[in-house]
Amino acid sequence: MSFVAGAISTWMLSATGTDGDFFRSLMYPWMFAAVLLCAVILGATVSVRGAVAALVPFSLPQPLVALWDGMTPHPDGDGGMWVLGFVTSTLLLVFSIGCVAIGVCVRLMFRR
Repeated sequence: MSFVAGAISTWMLSATGTDGDFFRSLMYPWMFAAVLLCAVILGATVSVRGAVAALVPFSLPQPLVALWDGMTPHPDGDGGMWVLGFVTSTLLLVFSIGCVAIGVCVRLMFRR
C-alpha cells in the first residue's frame, strides 16, 4: 500500500514538474519535509520495523523513475538530469531512515 502511495505521489510530482521531472516540481521540497516529519513521528510511535516498512516503499518509486529516465535515450541531449533526480530521491530515502532513528531516540529519551 505504501508503494502505491509513493507511486501516486511521484506521478503527481512528475505531472507538476518542469519537463516531467519530479524533483523539479515546486511541491517536492514540501513532500520531502512531510516525509521526514512523518519519519520522526513514526519512529517515536511505532516499532522500527513498522516505520521502515512504511517509509522505504513510499520513497522507492522516485529512484526507480530516475533510473528509468536515465536508461531511456534523450534525442535533445538532456540526459544528465536523471542523476540529479536519483541523488535527491536517494537522499530522501537515507534521511527518512535517519529520521526514524531520531524518532526512536526521542521515544527512548521520554521512556521511563
